[in-house]
Amino acid sequence: MGIQKKDSHLPDYARVERQQMLRGAGYGDEAIERLQIGVVSSWGEINPAAINLDRVTAAVKAGVWAAGGTPREFVISSICTSMAGNDSYHLPQRDLIAGYIETAAQTNLFDAMVFVPVCDDVIPGHLMAAARLNLPAVVVTGGYMLLNRYQGEVVDPLKVAPRHFAEFKAGKMSAAEFCRIKDRGCPGMGACPVMGTANTMAAMAEALGMSLPNNAAVPGSDSRLMRIAFNAGQQVVELHRKGIKPSDVLTLDAFKNAIRVLMAIGGSTNAVLHLQAIASELNLDIPLQTFNELSNQTPFICDIAPSGSGKYHLGHLDEAGGIQSVMKELQPLLATAVMTVTANSLEYNLQQALVGNRNVIYPLDQPLAKEGGLIFLHGNLAPRGALIKKSAVPAEMFYHRGPARIFPAEAEACNALLADEIKPGEVVVVRNVGPKGAPGMELLQRFLWILESKGLLDKVVFISDGRFSGTNKGCAIAHVAPEAAEGGPLAVVADGDMIEIDIANEKLTVDISADELQQRFDAWEPPPQKVKKGYLAVYSKMAKSADQGAALDYG
Repeated sequence: MGIQKKDSHLPDYARVERQQMLRGAGYGDEAIERLQIGVVSSWGEINPAAINLDRVTAAVKAGVWAAGGTPREFVISSICTSMAGNDSYHLPQRDLIAGYIETAAQTNLFDAMVFVPVCDDVIPGHLMAAARLNLPAVVVTGGYMLLNRYQGEVVDPLKVAPRHFAEFKAGKMSAAEFCRIKDRGCPGMGACPVMGTANTMAAMAEALGMSLPNNAAVPGSDSRLMRIAFNAGQQVVELHRKGIKPSDVLTLDAFKNAIRVLMAIGGSTNAVLHLQAIASELNLDIPLQTFNELSNQTPFICDIAPSGSGKYHLGHLDEAGGIQSVMKELQPLLATAVMTVTANSLEYNLQQALVGNRNVIYPLDQPLAKEGGLIFLHGNLAPRGALIKKSAVPAEMFYHRGPARIFPAEAEACNALLADEIKPGEVVVVRNVGPKGAPGMELLQRFLWILESKGLLDKVVFISDGRFSGTNKGCAIAHVAPEAAEGGPLAVVADGDMIEIDIANEKLTVDISADELQQRFDAWEPPPQKVKKGYLAVYSKMAKSADQGAALDYG
């Protein structure tokens, strides 16, 4: 009977026409008769993390050819959240990526797919497309940068501007020395080497079972990544032969496993949005309470910056055994019967995992903290939740009560901070930057970087209906829902209102009576729509709330 290809049910004339076009692209008869495997990457010359992905996809294609398939590559380039562009586009690009990949895959009748993404909102965009298409698929995440050193100390690319440049501007460093540091700051080839959003989402791809074991903790410049890529090309042909699709892998148990891993590694707050968006493609609902329940049941065991001590980076996690070793330690808490893209169960995969450095991956019974790294707070300031990475909060800030300082944009808050106009104890609020308000749910990362460089992480709280970088730390509360632009309580908070943060009791409240809140809402008017054309205008009209993943609402 032979392999059933997606174009096998086309009318004869349509199949001849299609095959003629493929010959025009350079494919001969044998290649045309094979399985057609789409290979999509986020390669491009606009992002340092993605510049190696042409080599990674070359290895994927070699694997596909070797297994008897025909690879056909296309690209949708990733954008970098640290390149100081318009932050409003970063989250919406996730849904744009998913839609573009869906379009290319469906119009080209691919039989299976290999996804090769890197960076924050790009990896979840690829995972959303994989779930939506439900073709046999493997994800190969593009690794992370190795760190350069200067005078014996590592140079973190994310600290060149907020730390070293600040020291240069303050006269604490010469121009020549700053030039030597910035020359070494960003090596490229992979994501920023901390447990930010990019590496968190690579970890989620592996924890969900959608990438091959040990992918997430391999550097972008390492030949191991090429071998993983080659194996992925071979494996996707095998998955097609066995009829294993993403819906067989991305079960509710797989998502719960991934959430436990997220809590154990102190991963990015953005992973919550992304996991919800991916799950919704399969009509799976993950309410906020599920995240809180799993966080309360899952110890924080992975000491990787920006959480924990801050001493260890992704390279140390690699040496300690990577995400497979984290999952090995978590095994008593995981659903290990789930299927993975190895065509084996998670239990089978974990047989080979060993935990190396116990300074990086702690024992389950001797964790860094008894509960996971993320938690949702609720209260009259966030009736539908607000997210905090408690693994990155200084211990003295687990409870705080202070006066609000309201800013309409992060840039204004940064200027006030740089001018020493923000006082210890204050609660800085930036609002109207959620999915609909920004529009696009802005990534507010620079205020917290500056706060850290000024030594104020244990003295100032930051609250927003936007989101933060996975690289940020401090008492930073994001994803406040409902957002201000939709009439959430954050919209009517005023300078001087006392805000209380109680992480132990999962509370976020403002000291305003219900009657006073109602009076303020009676006088409140929604802000005008900021963008009236283009993709952001579409996103602002269709985006779900942050507590539902902020994905486009097709319903």
